[in-house]
Amino acid sequence: MKLNLRIFVVVLAIAAGVTFSSSRVAAQAVPLSTDLPVKPKAVKPLKYDGQVIASNSATITVRSKENPMLTQTFTYSPAVRDQMIKILNKGGYQFGDKVVIHYTPGTTTAVKLQGKPSKPRVFTSPNTSQK
Repeated sequence: MKLNLRIFVVVLAIAAGVTFSSSRVAAQAVPLSTDLPVKPKAVKPLKYDGQVIASNSATITVRSKENPMLTQTFTYSPAVRDQMIKILNKGGYQFGDKVVIHYTPGTTTAVKLQGKPSKPRVFTSPNTSQK
């Protein structure tokens, strides 16, 4: 099959146009910023109101006040962990204690605990003395 001279010239012209047009692209200069660096804004903690189901030195599990079927387990930030150890040494939170937990959005890390722990329950054995 013979190449048509007209088609060959058109293809050659398109190839030359593409080749030479791309070589003239200039690099874009990025302007330097003279502004001070922007500090990220502090994220406001969210609140979780509820009743304590269980707590220990590592986590606290809380039932939501609005929806009793919804429970959430939180870990502690270092400052809250020290506070929680002091509370646990005095008896800790008991089942049903009302607490408000402040936590960072997107995580389950408690940054603040509010709520008064109730007195620890003391279980005694029945009196077995005979008269």
